[in-house]
Amino acid sequence: MSPLADRLEQAGAEAAARADHWEILAVERDDTVVEVGSGVPDLVRSAHETALCLRVHRNGRVGTATTTRLDDVHGLVGEAVRNAAHGPPAPRDPVIGRNAAPEAAERPAADEGTRSVRLLAEQLGALQRSAGLTVHGTVTRTQQAVHRAAPDGRTTTSDRFFHIAALAEGSAVQLPWTGWTRTPELPAALAAWLEAAAGWDGLPAADAPSGDHDVLLAPSAVHTLLTPLVTALNGTAVTAGRSFVAGHLGEPFLHPSIGLRDHPSEPAAPDDEGTGGLAWPGSDDDGVPCAPLTLVERGVPVRAYHSVRTAAACGTAPTGHGFRGNALRRTVLKPATPVLNGATLSAGPAHAGSFDDLLAGVRAGVLVESLMGGHQRAGLSPVVEGRLRLGFLIRDGRVAGILRQRPIALDLREVLGHHFRAVSDRRWAVSRVWSGRLPFVLAGGT
Repeated sequence: MSPLADRLEQAGAEAAARADHWEILAVERDDTVVEVGSGVPDLVRSAHETALCLRVHRNGRVGTATTTRLDDVHGLVGEAVRNAAHGPPAPRDPVIGRNAAPEAAERPAADEGTRSVRLLAEQLGALQRSAGLTVHGTVTRTQQAVHRAAPDGRTTTSDRFFHIAALAEGSAVQLPWTGWTRTPELPAALAAWLEAAAGWDGLPAADAPSGDHDVLLAPSAVHTLLTPLVTALNGTAVTAGRSFVAGHLGEPFLHPSIGLRDHPSEPAAPDDEGTGGLAWPGSDDDGVPCAPLTLVERGVPVRAYHSVRTAAACGTAPTGHGFRGNALRRTVLKPATPVLNGATLSAGPAHAGSFDDLLAGVRAGVLVESLMGGHQRAGLSPVVEGRLRLGFLIRDGRVAGILRQRPIALDLREVLGHHFRAVSDRRWAVSRVWSGRLPFVLAGGT
């Protein structure tokens, strides 16, 4: 029996003796990190982390305790029991432990992990040679096993994935990217985008056109634009009265071709952006099964996403989105909150085209690569206010200059509403506040 399995058994036995019901969530994580400086993979470091969260029901109340010390099971149980004296009321029907199918936690050899993460780091460095931009960043390979134990049994699920945080910079452009991939391959669309942007590095500084003009948003900017809506549909914002859309579910809000769905991408069938499918667990950290969820259908917000706690506060059913940290990277010491795992923005076939087609259709406009400070009022307003971090001037379907930094405000009801024109047919993973696979978006006359 492994040390962790032994501790789970000890904690379960002691908790059973001192509480009416008990549930354990344990996370084992191995990280291998390669740093890339000026296109060259450099420092390699590794780390291992194990953390436990115990939740008990005692005298009709819930008590929770967490620890990273496997040698103090008695202290963990004692703290959870003490916390139950002042905890919230216990649910009548505990859900943890009965939903996830048992699965072996496969753990690869250490050298396999080092080889794959270095391979991806070398691809990231190769972008410097192909794009002509200086590339810095980190590539992290994570092997994560999530264990759940309860009186009715124990389950283990495992996953491995790569996180990339990179910055490609030239004399006038700085292109950041933060995203996830299951396979040690860079998304092809991302590499093509960096190579295209590198050709604009020497363009002169310019101002945005005066008056109405088209706006083409890169996936990073689309993530910022969608964050107010994603936050407004979060059960935490709904229960706190900070959602501008909660009272208007079922009402038209965006363009009728727009859809937003949180759903898995099968790891056995790599998608066209090269991520090989983002992670998708069998159940959330409340024990509720994870299932695809449509948030916006034909431009109409139809559903919020919930953890068990926020669902109970709203009098609705949980949706399987309650995670400690997020589905990709569990953080046991954080409370379970509603989190999207793989949101995908889409539009009907009549409103989709290649990036080149979208660009060629702009006579006078701007291309916004990224914004700064656009998440500050998320959930309270559909208007994103921030500062342009990087953008380009477009004339007659060609990029003609680099925009000077300036304040910018975008209303998602306009960009994805009556001004919406099209999305690109390729996406890549973007992950900052939440994880999603996002396209370029073109809006006219904003």
